Amino acid sequence: MTKPGHSGGIILPAPQDMPRESDNFFRWLGFFLKPYAATLLLFLFVRIFRYAVLYVLPLAIGLVIKAFETGWAYAHAPQLALAVSAYMALYCVVLFSIGVFIKESAAQDRMVRAMTMFSIRHINSLPLDWHESQGSGGKLQRVMTARSSLKGLIDIYKWSLVPFIGAMIAIAFSVAIIDAPLWFMLLYAGFAASFIGAALVVAKPLPELHNRHNALLEKLLSGVYEFVSAVRTVKSFNMARYIEEKAELHESEGHGAWRTVLRTIFRKWMVLNSIAGLWMCVFLAVCIGGIYGHILSIGAFATLFYLAYDLWKTLENLVYIQDQYIEYRAGFMRLTETLKVKPRTLDLDPVIPLDHGWQTLRFDRVDFNYGGGKSHALENISLAIRRGEKVALVGPSGAGKSTLAKLLTKQMWPESGAITIDDTDLRHIADGDWLDQTGIVPQDVELFNMSIRDNILLGLVDVIDDAAYRAALRQAALDSFVDTLPERDATLIGERGIKLSGGQRQRLGIARALVRRAVLIVFDEATSSLDSLSEQAIQEAIEKSFAGKTLVVIAHRLSTVRHVDRIFVLQEGRLIEEGPFQTLINKNGVFARMWALQSDSFAEDQSGKAAIL
Repeated sequence: MTKPGHSGGIILPAPQDMPRESDNFFRWLGFFLKPYAATLLLFLFVRIFRYAVLYVLPLAIGLVIKAFETGWAYAHAPQLALAVSAYMALYCVVLFSIGVFIKESAAQDRMVRAMTMFSIRHINSLPLDWHESQGSGGKLQRVMTARSSLKGLIDIYKWSLVPFIGAMIAIAFSVAIIDAPLWFMLLYAGFAASFIGAALVVAKPLPELHNRHNALLEKLLSGVYEFVSAVRTVKSFNMARYIEEKAELHESEGHGAWRTVLRTIFRKWMVLNSIAGLWMCVFLAVCIGGIYGHILSIGAFATLFYLAYDLWKTLENLVYIQDQYIEYRAGFMRLTETLKVKPRTLDLDPVIPLDHGWQTLRFDRVDFNYGGGKSHALENISLAIRRGEKVALVGPSGAGKSTLAKLLTKQMWPESGAITIDDTDLRHIADGDWLDQTGIVPQDVELFNMSIRDNILLGLVDVIDDAAYRAALRQAALDSFVDTLPERDATLIGERGIKLSGGQRQRLGIARALVRRAVLIVFDEATSSLDSLSEQAIQEAIEKSFAGKTLVVIAHRLSTVRHVDRIFVLQEGRLIEEGPFQTLINKNGVFARMWALQSDSFAEDQSGKAAIL
């Protein structure tokens, strides 16, 4: 079993340490670095030492030139050979030490995976209303952009920032050893400061420009994802040209944003190349002047000028990576906008274990409003459902039936009133405990690009026995269809079940509910896409298979609710009638009028069951 804070061998950061109120990039980066800080810090010092040794090469060359210039090399040839050999041996060791960094790379990979898993867990914990306000493609794009951005930031640290630190250490050491005036350090510092300072000033607009480009890219991908996932509608309504035009518009906006980024980048490099050229002229003039003034040897000249050139290349690389750093930082911080959204738990303390022998589910004066509207989706709803009872929720579209079902399955919580299980407020029962007791078959069944079997069992592959699975196929009238497929129940059904008809998707959703051990099942228009024969077969199977379970059936087709124990009639968010089918017919109220309107399409057979003509 995975330990808390772990996921498949990776260590996730602690959610309570998340700097949710901060917009500081380094605080967020540190949050994800923290579990791996010790390993990364160790290799930071190893890398700095490695690059310092590599950048001391100009000093070694300068010392050798000086040794020959002064004649010391001729008088002490063995010592010179030993010194040069020792340094070159160290140089080769650090050059080939790259192999030891495999542990560092492994830690960095685990950190990237941990960030991805943490983000997915966080997104899954966010409330339903947040998910409904976000494009699926945009949510995924933020996570994947942040993942690639973090990898890019790590590469910047390894191949640009650390080499710069190593170069500065090597320069300071070289100036001290080569007997050059210490004020040369001021020249190197001035070169680095002016180069980096100019880069920061000129590149100041880039973060916002990259952020705008990322936002436009998310908009493009969200739109494309929605159209691709609804390809049947796209094909049916000949929308290909419309989609192309929309994609072209978004792509054009993104291209315009990227051109603005490029103009800023090229402007920056024009300034930096001018600064670098000026400083190289300064170093050349000062070094030549030093030789004429007898304060520099030829070896010192070679070392100092070579170091200046080396510093230029290092600074160029550092600032070149700055462009990517700004882009990666913007991509990384886009994810933090999602991470700042607080999960909204529907559990209240104290959390009370669910009594699995509960007998009554009760709504007591429940109100709910989706926000922004003046009228309530549900208003003053009071009703009780006894365990094992089959009830129906009926009413026109917008009456509040599906809203009540969402409250029933704890996807949302009412503004006022209470939902209780016996005498326990549902808010005090842990989500997991309650949801394990409930199942829902929606009108639009959510399917995945997996096999039929995996779509039915989902996370219960190793829990449900084969006999129960086969029974669910048979009771949902899927067994004969599955037998016609070349790969039977191992057949992949495509994204969102695109390879299946509407009725087949609904039957699969019903089979999914049948294999669960839930005691409360909600059918939200679960047979609306079925033909009359399939509907009747499944209705009979449901009556037999769900014996003893509590069923809540939401329906527009009143023929499907004739044999439930009680019917609740909703209108404009209010409960206006309640009772068995025949009682409501005899009452001659709203339900009776609804039945009369639909009964023209029914023909009563002698057995008393409705068959749709």
